[in-house]
Parts: sequence; C-alpha cells; structure tokens
Amino acid sequence: MGFVSRRLMLASVVLLALGTAVAAAPALTREQGRAAIDEVLRLVGAHYVFPDKRAAIVAAVKAARDAGSYDVANPQEMAEKLTVDLAKASGDGHLYMNYNPAQFADLSRPTRGEPSRFALDAGRERNDGYDEQKVLSGNVRYVRVSAFIWSEKTTPAIVDAAARFLSNGDAIVIDLRGNGGGHAEAVQRLVSYFFASGTQELMTFHDGMSGKTEVNRALAKLPAPRLAGKPLYVLIDRGAASAAEEFAYHIQQFKLGALIGETTAGAANNNMLFPVAPFFVASVSVGRPEHPISRTNWEKVGVAPDVTTPSAGALNQAHLMALKTLAANGTQAQKNGYDWDIAGLEATLKPVQVSTQVLDAYVGTYGVRRVWREGTTLKFQREQRPPTELVALGPDLFGLANTGAVRLKFRREGGRVVGFDQVTKEGVIGTVERTG
Repeated sequence: MGFVSRRLMLASVVLLALGTAVAAAPALTREQGRAAIDEVLRLVGAHYVFPDKRAAIVAAVKAARDAGSYDVANPQEMAEKLTVDLAKASGDGHLYMNYNPAQFADLSRPTRGEPSRFALDAGRERNDGYDEQKVLSGNVRYVRVSAFIWSEKTTPAIVDAAARFLSNGDAIVIDLRGNGGGHAEAVQRLVSYFFASGTQELMTFHDGMSGKTEVNRALAKLPAPRLAGKPLYVLIDRGAASAAEEFAYHIQQFKLGALIGETTAGAANNNMLFPVAPFFVASVSVGRPEHPISRTNWEKVGVAPDVTTPSAGALNQAHLMALKTLAANGTQAQKNGYDWDIAGLEATLKPVQVSTQVLDAYVGTYGVRRVWREGTTLKFQREQRPPTELVALGPDLFGLANTGAVRLKFRREGGRVVGFDQVTKEGVIGTVERTG
C-alpha cells in the first residue's frame, strides 16, 4: 500500500468516527489541554502541506491558547474550539481535531500496515459505503455511496458487485450526497469502470512528508462489465467532500457524465491522522492532489454541478434527465413508457397548480367511485377502500398518490366532465362514466 493510499484510508476512518464520542467526557485538566494544543502545533509546524502557511497557523492558535480560549474542562468543547481556529487560520477542511478516545487508542497501537479493527468494523457495518442500490423506473440503476471506505479484503468485491448491478441498467445514478470522503483506491476502483479501457492517469498525489509523488491510474483489468457510454448522473452537495469530490471531479474533467445538485465542500488536500494524548485525534493535511486535465484541484472552491438544484430534489432531477435522454434515443414504444415516468417526475419537481374552481369540475360520483375536494386537494375513493389523493399531472390528467401504476384521464363533453379513463403505461384499461 502506497504512502498516499494509507493516508487517504485514515481520512475515511475519521469521517466514520464523527459524532461517536461518548456523552460523559472525562474532565480535562489545564495541563492536559495545553499539552494537547502544543502537540497539534508541533504537527502543523512539522508536517502541514504548505510550509509557507505553517507559521501563520501556529501563531493564530498560540494567540488563542495564550488568551485562555482552550482552557475548558470538556475535551469535546476544546477540540471544537481548536478546529474552528485551525479552519479560520488555514481555510483547510482537513485540518482539525476530534475528541475520540476509541480512535485515539486505535491509532496509538502498532499497525504493521494492516487496517485497524476500528476501520474494519466501521466498513463492515456500512458495506464499505455501498449502503443502497435500487432500480428506478425506466431501468435507471441507482447506487448510493455514503463513504469511500477501503479494505483490500472486502471493498474490491463490493465495488465489482455494484458495477454488475449497474451494468444491467440503461442509465446510472451515483449518489454522493453527504459522502465525507475516504480512500483514493476506493475512488480508483469505482471510477475505472466508467472508462472504456484502463491505464488512464487519474491523479498525481504530492506528499509533503516524504517529498514523494505518486500517480494514480485507472485499472486495466476489472472483473465486471465496464460502464463507459451509459448515461451517468452523479449527485453532489455541500456534504460531499475529499474523496467524494475526487470522484465527482473525475466525472467532470473527463466528461464521463453530469453532476447534479450543489457545489461540494472544497476539501482536496490529503490528510493523515495522529493520536494526541490523552484522547484526541488530530488531522493534518500532508499532501495535495493534482488532476491531469485541470493541473489543479478543488481545494476551497469545491466541484460545481452541471445542473444546480437543491440537494433534496437532486435524485428526481437526475432521474428525469436520464429518462429524457433514454426517450430521445428509444423506440416509440419505449418513448411512451418513458413519457409516463417523465410526467410524474415533472409534477414532483414542479407541482401543477390547479384552481379550486377547476378542481370542483371533477367532484362527483363515478359508479362505485367518488371524487371530492378538501381545500386545494382532490380526493379519490373506490367503495370502502382507503381514500387517496389525486395529484395533478396535466390538463384533466391525475395520478393516484398511493400508486404509480394507474392514472385517471378525465373526459369532457361540451366542457363538462362526464367520466374518466383508467390509464397505464400500456394504454387505457378501463372507462368509467360519471353517475352523479
């Protein structure tokens, strides 16, 4: 395992550890706090990736220390105060300190190069970050990657299985929203599937501690089918950072797909974790990546989406774009099916507004079925079954909130609603007359 790989693996561990500190933290003495601050200052002065910035960062923290800002009994509070000051002085999201006794103990043990039990357990509980996959309508395949965790024993097979699942789709959505980062090798394995062949140079990592430079390339041999050429949409937001940004940056720079959502966090530097007595973990940026296309990276600026949309609606937006792409290239029969799903997604993203006066035109009985209005909403019920909401999709067209399989297309004569057709993707399956 290379020097950069190990550090990026450690970065993934700290992301998994956030928020795991115990509630009842032991009291921190002033001497313990001062010693921890001094150790962080030493690490920054010795290892921070940009030597010309070290003195200013150290000076800012020293000033706060001497003013008594960190003289608090709660270790989590002290770590948070220090993190705020480090971020303010450096603008670097990978320069911080956490209170985490379990991770401190784990990092303090002799590693002999193998992943820690802490990291392995965290990965196992999250399927190495691949925690959701599903088939969306139109055979658009979706995979959520919540973290780029890496274990040589388990992650390759998990990534390969996800690639096989995606290979049977007509379009692909990769969800990186909230993915705080992880390991370069995990990014390398997934992104390699989106190239037609291997050996493409992906990223150059400059290591400040060793002075070495390492070039990361796409993998030439992969056990699952490659995914190059399939319509690809990657969801991003402000919670996507570090290794997640690297993946998104590759998609953008190599023009492999479209990014949907919000600009990412802007954390590009490669960090290493250090145990700091008595129970802290310090993260210090010790390297920086350089992309072969841009000859720079996304530090402080983030990766901007191709289509900007609020994070909560990014999946629907990407799904809609995928369906429109497939419809443009499909047969007429396929287009009919895509258009069905497109209408539903468009109504979700931008609800159709219908006045109460228009809604009242649909109110009535239709044999054993009944339609009525509650405020600005139409309700539908058949016999004694539970009622459901009717969702406007277009002129005289409504979907049922409890099912996407059937819609109602109301029919008019002389402007008056006289009934409705029950419609599926395949066409009209039934006609119902108005009886009252």
